Amino acid sequence: MKPLSEILGEIRKRLDVKENLREEILPLARQLIRESAALIKNAHRKEWDEASLRREALLSAIQNLRSKLSNSPDLWFAGFVQDALKEVAEACLVYALLRDEPIPTPEDLGIEDAPYLNGLLEAMGELRRAALDSIRSEDLTTAERFLAIMDEVYFAAMSFDQADAVTQGARRRTDTLRAILERTRSDITLATQFRKLAKLFPIPSEVPESEDELLP
Repeated sequence: MKPLSEILGEIRKRLDVKENLREEILPLARQLIRESAALIKNAHRKEWDEASLRREALLSAIQNLRSKLSNSPDLWFAGFVQDALKEVAEACLVYALLRDEPIPTPEDLGIEDAPYLNGLLEAMGELRRAALDSIRSEDLTTAERFLAIMDEVYFAAMSFDQADAVTQGARRRTDTLRAILERTRSDITLATQFRKLAKLFPIPSEVPESEDELLP
């Protein structure tokens, strides 16, 4: 049997290696979060070329991170890594939804189910923003398409009744989505009714000559 001092010495060495690895990947996780936010900004601005390149870089970075942590699965499932993966999932899903492309699967992104699910739920907040932009540009058809997606995601998410430790807080995000969904539905309903009223009572673009004569 090994003496206790030797056992503890070997443990210390292994933990030193793990700590050094943790310090190495912390900035990588932060970079993933920053690049995900930039991808969402590109998508809202319809900067598709830049967004596409950023998306590919993010997916490549995830594979690189997974490779670095292949022998340390506990770090892969650490909170700060899972949070970064959630942000990447959100950004990639927003990109696909705003471009009206097929929705990528968790396997497509290289992201586990829980961060993917939470990323999808948070992406609905960005979809609300896109819906409001569509309302402002009088594109109610697109706004209604986004609302239908939000509706589908909400009712599907309602079926996930696993513990928060498994879903990483999906229930709380589902409750948040309900409020976002109802506000968006109200906004689109008001915009639709206003459009109908505008057709019934059009606002004249200029004053008729007969009325112009009455002006001082």
